[in-house]
Amino acid sequence: MKLYLPYSNSLTEYKRFVTREVKIGDIGIGGNNPIRLQSMTTTDTMDTKATVAQSIRMIEAGCELVRITAPSINEAKI
Repeated sequence: MKLYLPYSNSLTEYKRFVTREVKIGDIGIGGNNPIRLQSMTTTDTMDTKATVAQSIRMIEAGCELVRITAPSINEAKI
């Protein structure tokens, strides 16, 4: 009986899944690119100073990508 492992081909060997490359600016994600360190802010994104400060701390800690969201389209337009 074969055990179905949707996220791993083996329990004992590491092998990366081949994925499609996506570009965010000059940074490539997926494909043959290295694994990227990324995070998402937890601040109220309407508080610009706090969000920028948290983003800077993440970048200084080694994040290559910082994701920031807005609660809705209206806030994103501001």
